[in-house]
Amino acid sequence: MIEISRTRAVRFGLAGVVAALAVAGSSVTANAATARETVDRGPVTVSEGCGYLGWGKYRHCDGGTGSTVMLDVEDILGGLFLYCVGPGTTNLQPVIRWRVTGAWWNGGIRCIPGYYGHA
Repeated sequence: MIEISRTRAVRFGLAGVVAALAVAGSSVTANAATARETVDRGPVTVSEGCGYLGWGKYRHCDGGTGSTVMLDVEDILGGLFLYCVGPGTTNLQPVIRWRVTGAWWNGGIRCIPGYYGHA
């Protein structure tokens, strides 16, 4: 039987906890989802998130400037695609074959909205 000292067991336990936290934290993406923009929808004013919203939708909050931005879009297989979006919410899914799992601004601006192919 293999004997492990108490110190070694604590170290392995802490390493396991750190690994579990790293895996759990890796599902959190850094994007503008914490930013919000108020949208007037008739009699109701709604505050919506900006950035990747999930289910293949991305909301570009431009503050009324009309700017366009280039995104990197990732599918479920890890493929990356380029997609330019204007202000508001854009459904990225129709032109990407596999399920979209994320999208983020890659620094590009002043592009013509639409799908640009593989990154």
